Amino acid sequence: MNCLSSATPMDLPRTIASTGWDGGSGSWKPLEEQDLPTHQSAGPPQVTVGRWGELNVFTCPEDPGHPHRWSIQ
Repeated sequence: MNCLSSATPMDLPRTIASTGWDGGSGSWKPLEEQDLPTHQSAGPPQVTVGRWGELNVFTCPEDPGHPHRWSIQ
């Protein structure tokens, strides 16, 4: 994704996910939660993005004052 002000490729410093970790697929699991039972999905963030997706927030590396952009996946 490019910045609309400077046409520079933007950075992705933040992703907000609807779920925290997925015990079913064996993906990452926080150290603090290693002792919790495995289940299909854990949702510590307690947010829902779209239909259980992710919100990606992009920033301009040249000027932090340029408008942020976002996408939902």
